[in-house]
Amino acid sequence: MSNNDAINVTKDQIEAFNEKNWDKWLSLTADNCIYDEVATQNKIEGSEKIVEIMKAWKEAFPNVKGVINHATTDGKHATLQVTWIGKHTGPLQTPNGNIPPTGKEIQIRGCYIGEIENGKVKKCDNYFDMMTMMTQLGLAN
Repeated sequence: MSNNDAINVTKDQIEAFNEKNWDKWLSLTADNCIYDEVATQNKIEGSEKIVEIMKAWKEAFPNVKGVINHATTDGKHATLQVTWIGKHTGPLQTPNGNIPPTGKEIQIRGCYIGEIENGKVKKCDNYFDMMTMMTQLGLAN
């Protein structure tokens, strides 16, 4: 796999999320993919289970989009610097219950790292700035 291929698979995964195109997202993701959402300490194995987390984010922020600012790769891993932009208009699921919609906009930066094997993402680490998000939602100072 070329460096561009590794970046394109990971970028396409973000674009599929943006479009709520879950079939496309699954086609880019290994069935036994491991997803590690560092800010929430949510670590999930299995593409179908991971899609449920993606859908929950889209329920809380229906218009959220990942804007890719920078991409780099070593051929096996693609690292994307992403700005997540959206409006909190649905319930945000947390381990302590749902946070009702605040109607506030978020714009947070993050890093999304995809490990590619056989043309699919087999592991993804998603780092994003939870404190900035909570502050923008008015839930923290």
